[in-house]
Amino acid sequence: MNPLLLVEDSDPDAEALQRIARRLPLPVPVVRVRDGESALDYLYRRGAYAEAERPVLILLDMHMPGINGREVLTKLKADPNLRAIPVVIFSSSVEAKDVDGAYADGANSYLFKPEVGPQLQATAEALHAFWFKAARLPVPQEQSP
Repeated sequence: MNPLLLVEDSDPDAEALQRIARRLPLPVPVVRVRDGESALDYLYRRGAYAEAERPVLILLDMHMPGINGREVLTKLKADPNLRAIPVVIFSSSVEAKDVDGAYADGANSYLFKPEVGPQLQATAEALHAFWFKAARLPVPQEQSP
């Protein structure tokens, strides 16, 4: 089954999101990678991710060490084989330059990442309601490794 790809360097944030996803429950599994380089390896099926399923949705943190979320987004949206995958930026930044830049680079949505707790639960529920109940996701197109 094609997963939601969570690209998140913070263990506490990722664990909280995965707990919430299990309670919702999401109709797809959540696969987590910890950084931009791993996200690109996953998307391009390199190394340990050679057999990875194409994600139906990507939840992408912007500020990560190494390859940041904006670089991942730019590469993803420039690739005709990957650009149809919806990308939701999930960031603690409310800076206009980050929000505007993400949309300019092709993000499908930008959500503010609140602290772990009721606000995070509410944000995750809204994401679930929109992307997995109201919206129609594209059918993942498999690519050759």
